[in-house]
Amino acid sequence: MRIPPEELMVDAAGAAEPQAIVDVVKEAVGGGATTDVLVLAHGWNETHLGATALYARLADGIADRIAGRDVGDRVFSALGIVWPSLRWADAGDVLGGGASLGDDVLQLHQAIGQSVDDAATGAELRALAGRLDTRDGRARFVRTLRHRLPDAAAVADDDPLPLALAHGDADELFDAVAEADDTAELLLGGGGPGDAGGSGGSGGAAAFGFPLLSPLVIARRLINITSYYTMKERAGLVGTGAVARLVAELRAQDPAVRVHLAGHSFGARVVSAAAASAGVPVHSLTLLQGAFSHVGFAPADVDRPAGAFRPALTDSVLGPVVATHTHNDRSVTFAYAVASRVARQVADAFGGPDDPYGGIGANGAVQTPEAVFGELEDRDATYAFEPGRVHNLRADRFVLNHLDIRGPEIANALLQSMLATPTQP
Repeated sequence: MRIPPEELMVDAAGAAEPQAIVDVVKEAVGGGATTDVLVLAHGWNETHLGATALYARLADGIADRIAGRDVGDRVFSALGIVWPSLRWADAGDVLGGGASLGDDVLQLHQAIGQSVDDAATGAELRALAGRLDTRDGRARFVRTLRHRLPDAAAVADDDPLPLALAHGDADELFDAVAEADDTAELLLGGGGPGDAGGSGGSGGAAAFGFPLLSPLVIARRLINITSYYTMKERAGLVGTGAVARLVAELRAQDPAVRVHLAGHSFGARVVSAAAASAGVPVHSLTLLQGAFSHVGFAPADVDRPAGAFRPALTDSVLGPVVATHTHNDRSVTFAYAVASRVARQVADAFGGPDDPYGGIGANGAVQTPEAVFGELEDRDATYAFEPGRVHNLRADRFVLNHLDIRGPEIANALLQSMLATPTQP
């Protein structure tokens, strides 16, 4: 396996240079020597250098797992998608706030700088940071922040844009996020309502009896949740755009090559969207702490349509779908939990498998008859992955946070997902 893998640069609109696609495909298929090509997609929090390092680490781990294993005549190569992702709070920064008012101001300014890629919007948000203790300041902050949100129709699938986020009263929105923070601390952090963190402060009412959070901390949460929906739209564009065309070009260059897709975080959405829309078969789909709805592969039910990526499972993927999941991943669990509380879903389902806003990286694929549940095992374990199944692997032992997907246990599961695929349709 080539280390580091070939890379394809994709822009925020989901486009890549046609010649660049042809060039990376030629390198990946190796003039016909390659039998299996792995396409990798990173998620949030990745720079170009970070994506390159991630791809090299995963490819290196797979090469190590291949060594000493009988893989027959199969020859593997990899290529990585590099696309513009936005900053999300680090796993340790999901709950709680700063130690002082000055820390909260600094952290909010940092969050704006890291996550808001429109300079004018970022400058206005920073200017409003000192006015969040007033109703007018909060209203203007929310109104400015909404400029980042995609059109609701663009993200109207399994985890739709909450109406309160798009159109609701600013103080009610601040209340909902404060409530979400406290509920998450109880359910994810193991603490009590008084452990929610932050420096306290005026403004941002504490609805439902929850203690006050600094409006500066709540504003940082809102930066994250609007980043989430921006990234959701962008990941879909990248998947249905350049990555779907890349998959089609791989099969056109060499119809015998097996194409495998794997993505981390929002990269899982990228590759799932590509599989659902490419119009050609892919041989396996591996989702590492995926940041999309846990009903993304589910059939239609009485109260909802079929999952957005159901066609990938039923029509496109010839081999297994493998999905790691754990509530150690606070980024996915909390992102969906905040959306759930903003949408006023029931608190006792918060972030879990019964939450309408639950994430696949937290709970695995649910309400999906093809899904089976198992465990992510050690680096030398053998799996019985089956084509046509979604294998949910609970990763509590080996995945300790959202970014912890570079270990040999992950590489082993990814390799065995590829080995479990049929030779050709």
